[in-house]
Amino acid sequence: MAASKRSGLLIAAAVAAAGMGVALVVGRPVTAQQPAEESYGISMHAFTDSRGVTVLSPSGELSRDFTTRTGLRASFGVDAISAASDSCIRCHPDGAYNARAYVNASLFRKYGDTKVSVGGEFSREQFYTATTGSTSISRTLNQANTTIAGGYAFSLNQPVLHPSEDVARQYAHSAFGTVTQTLTKGTAVQLGYEVSRITGFQNNVFLRANVDGVRMLGNHPELRLRHSITAKLRQALPGRMYLEADFRRYQDDWQVRANTWSAGLSREVSPQLTIAGVYRRHEQTGASFYRPVYTGQPEFFTADFRIFPFDADLYTGRLNFTPKQGLMAFRQGTSLTLQYEYYRNTTKFQAATVTAALRVPLKH
Repeated sequence: MAASKRSGLLIAAAVAAAGMGVALVVGRPVTAQQPAEESYGISMHAFTDSRGVTVLSPSGELSRDFTTRTGLRASFGVDAISAASDSCIRCHPDGAYNARAYVNASLFRKYGDTKVSVGGEFSREQFYTATTGSTSISRTLNQANTTIAGGYAFSLNQPVLHPSEDVARQYAHSAFGTVTQTLTKGTAVQLGYEVSRITGFQNNVFLRANVDGVRMLGNHPELRLRHSITAKLRQALPGRMYLEADFRRYQDDWQVRANTWSAGLSREVSPQLTIAGVYRRHEQTGASFYRPVYTGQPEFFTADFRIFPFDADLYTGRLNFTPKQGLMAFRQGTSLTLQYEYYRNTTKFQAATVTAALRVPLKH
């Protein structure tokens, strides 16, 4: 299901939505995320994959600064899913329509060079409810050339054990820390570490594993400890071009190991137009209890493709347009973003995502 596909990233998404990220920008000192002017934004995402699943996701954002030190960030949206990926083969062999609605918000407060954020996210769909609370703190040092940040998030996920109406519980705790450093005017780097501990129900109730020729609900361990380290580079290049390079190493106590790296280039064609392209490669091993087919009486077994061994490629193209003030009655600061993503992996899964986003300032 869509929420299951996203639940593994829920904490990371909530962290980002709550303003926990640290800006990594070249051309000026790297500091904690600066308050934006009061604005709102609307966007539309369209997704389709090789299974016939389609997702339309309209969303909105609100950014408001009450003072120069205090502000609010909020977003809300809906994922409308047809031929839903949460199809249960026993009662929805052709898929079932589903919709996920979510809202998140965070408040931040600055105390000199220190910024504190508190936020949360709530999402609900036909067979899944998730609630996340998060907090973070960041501080700039070394004449604003160094930023250290850390945070914690807790998530309660409640899947419905479809086709019954019983509700299971999953608890996730996550903590992270980052150090961001400006090396030169055109070079910035960031190192990060995240650890997560997940307990409770961790099966996917809509997938069935093959055990002695019988399709059965998977059985996963009820404890999972996850670790990841990240490294990022941002480099300004001649000709108004910028390089971004990221690396992530992941491992958990289910013996899943993964390396993900990406590289991208962007170019300012004009003060109003920026184009960018990014390539990402992901390689991972399967969980220790993964088997294509199970025999006998295995203690743990799975049909969850997210913990299968696979390699994947993601190609992204993006265009950002910021019209001049007065052009076609657009306000100063308005921006339009168009993006296309193509994903494929070695399990013969393919997907394409098209995004159009419009951001309009409420006032200057």
